[in-house]
Amino acid sequence: MTERRHDLYLLTPGPLTVAPEVKREMLADRSPNAEPHSALTAMVRDYMLELCNGRGTHECVPIQGSATYAIEAAFHAFVPRDGKLLVIQNGFYGMRLREIAEGIGLAVTALEFPMLPLPTGTDIEAALAADPAITHIVLCHVDTGTGIRNPVEEIAAVASRRGVGVLVDAVASFGTFPLDAAALDLTAIMISPNKGLEGVPGIGIVVAKRSELEEAKGRSPSVVLDLHAQWRFLEEKGNQWRWTPPTHVIGALGKAIERHRAEGGAAPRLARYRANWRRLVDGMRQRGFATLLPDEAAAPIIATFHDPADPAYDFRKFYLAMEKRGFIIFPGRLTAAGTFRIGLMGDLVESDITLILEAIDESLAELGVASFAPRDEGASAPAAA
Repeated sequence: MTERRHDLYLLTPGPLTVAPEVKREMLADRSPNAEPHSALTAMVRDYMLELCNGRGTHECVPIQGSATYAIEAAFHAFVPRDGKLLVIQNGFYGMRLREIAEGIGLAVTALEFPMLPLPTGTDIEAALAADPAITHIVLCHVDTGTGIRNPVEEIAAVASRRGVGVLVDAVASFGTFPLDAAALDLTAIMISPNKGLEGVPGIGIVVAKRSELEEAKGRSPSVVLDLHAQWRFLEEKGNQWRWTPPTHVIGALGKAIERHRAEGGAAPRLARYRANWRRLVDGMRQRGFATLLPDEAAAPIIATFHDPADPAYDFRKFYLAMEKRGFIIFPGRLTAAGTFRIGLMGDLVESDITLILEAIDESLAELGVASFAPRDEGASAPAAA
């Protein structure tokens, strides 16, 4: 019998299944003004720069709140009021980026694409040529609403040639997929601790180009989301925070970074995720499920499947049956209606995937679902396992 490693498996786009030692780290109380906490903050900031080759060119600025707070803070800091932001919108989180930018009053234009094919450098060239007012581009690196991975390198190359800044929502990808801040000359990378880093939610992180961070002084209309002010305070006060930091969350992130480093960094972590994704996708296809994306377009941190056409199937009932067995899954986003998602980030190994598949079999049998084929076979284009 396969050993169960967790009481609850949080198979979502994040938060996610966290290792016991990361959770235990949150049991320790820490003074935000004491040296151990300042040293921990310094370590976190340095490791973020190490992961994206940002030492010497970029700075790391953590901020209280979720990664969405970091995105808004970056928009305030780096897109001037007389600037214009091009949002690449080909998934749910492209829509979210646009919502934030428009909500804070930035001049925004959206370059809307279907889920596939992915945007190309030629598309970006055309958009910039058509609107010379554009000063910055923002895109989601990996959109967990569907699982697509956007070509940051190709887009950044076009932006660099045209002198346009690039902000990357790497909330779901950071710590797993390669991203070179210096080589791509990125203005900012927005990061979450509770995705590929396998920490817990409670802070957002921005890795920002130092020269542009310096120019952001006084630009933010927000007090608490002022990245420049936060950065200067951290620098001048020895890695103390301007406002009360979520000390338990930072402690957990410190332990998560230890685990990340011990695993060998981003490449081995991605290899583990990819192996788990492969095992899950193959197992689901063998049962008759169809994936939303073909393998070559899918980022192996989340798998999206079409709902079965069987009349006995109901997502809510399926969700509750899985929850009863200790597995939390997610429905598809608006951009991928009629699907459900299984996240593969977090403290998961191959034996856990076996448990997930067994729970799916039991749950759908409980509902009386006999066929797992989707309503529209042509829409999913499943590849052979």
